[in-house]
Amino acid sequence: MTDIKTKPDSELLALVRAIKEKVDAGVRKEMIEEMVQDALKQQKHSLGDRVSRKGEYSLDAESQRLALPRFPADLQARADDIYLVSKLLRRDPRSLKMWGEFAREASALRKAMDTATAGEGLEWIPTGFSAELIRQVKLALKVASLHSRIAMPTNPFKLPIDGADATAYLTAESTSDSASKITASTPGTSNVTFDAVKLACRVLVSTELEEDSIVAVLPLLRDKIVQALAEAQENASINGDTAGTHMDSDVTASSDVRKAWNGYRKLALSSAKVDCSTFDIAGLRAIRAAMGKYGVNPSNLAWIAGISVFNKMLGLEEVITADKYGSDATILTGELAKLDGIPVIVSEFIREDLNADGEYDGITTDNTVLPLVYRPAFLYGDRRSITLRVSHELYMETDQDVAIATQRLDFQPVQDAASEPIVALGYNIAA
Repeated sequence: MTDIKTKPDSELLALVRAIKEKVDAGVRKEMIEEMVQDALKQQKHSLGDRVSRKGEYSLDAESQRLALPRFPADLQARADDIYLVSKLLRRDPRSLKMWGEFAREASALRKAMDTATAGEGLEWIPTGFSAELIRQVKLALKVASLHSRIAMPTNPFKLPIDGADATAYLTAESTSDSASKITASTPGTSNVTFDAVKLACRVLVSTELEEDSIVAVLPLLRDKIVQALAEAQENASINGDTAGTHMDSDVTASSDVRKAWNGYRKLALSSAKVDCSTFDIAGLRAIRAAMGKYGVNPSNLAWIAGISVFNKMLGLEEVITADKYGSDATILTGELAKLDGIPVIVSEFIREDLNADGEYDGITTDNTVLPLVYRPAFLYGDRRSITLRVSHELYMETDQDVAIATQRLDFQPVQDAASEPIVALGYNIAA
């Protein structure tokens, strides 16, 4: 009986090439998995009652974790590691031991591809970060993940949006040729301009590191990049102010990420600011009421709470006891996922050293704020994904290399922030 490992090469090559085409086209992992399962079912049918195992498409036990259905995700993670190491060591990715090990484990795909021919593997040599690492940055975001993102094809990029609605009027029946015309109205249009700014993080690496030791610190390097870029976006989205003089007197450096774009505190209109010196459910509901029509649907809103405000929320009478909040009462769970049906997001970038007006002045520094955000009103524009550059000359005197990761993006309200309360702000809250 023919074993699956002795199938004609043409059939295996056809399967591998088909999977590569799916990967190149950006097909989801689940669809590739389904494709392989179909191939296994066909093999089972041709071999009678023998049940083929998915692992038999891996050529050895050592490469079991690189079985074809999981290969694209593994490839992305490996490619990120190879890219980092090649940059730090100033070597071509194909000259690394990591590349050789990876190539041997991926021998099933190498039957159909090579790294010297365009269209057959050359494009898979890592020259930048994969979408997987970029996705890790996005998953690390708490506040920034509340809003949708678009790719910016140009910089600046104008995004057309709806303006004022059309208006209907009461109109009498026309009984003659000279009857009055129906009152006209013109729907408004507008646009939002995204102008990308650059966020960057820098990591110093000793030049004494060799390939094996770099591999050991790769998780640390990746974590530093992810954390730095995620924190920069979150901080700017909450505390950003592009005015010449920042609303917080301690934000003066031109390189401070809090000058990247206008954030929640800056965009809160005076009409949507609520004094919450008495912290209770009535005050919190007043914040929501200040948003008018944008405060109606709780699924479109999010509370952005600092540590002290979150702890105050846990102690609210309406959520602390089981008779009022059921099995999710904070006295039982010690957590609060929603308040009045609105998700509660805890962020360390909510300042707790503000004055009674919700700004930092260096004098009164014992208050904090609680933003309530209408999520669909904001959008991130991504102009350039994460890129890595390594300099081998700037730190010669200390025998170090510097790795710099950058990305370009912008954050803008797509509703009229000058007239509509897309952010409401509880202020004068004792920290």
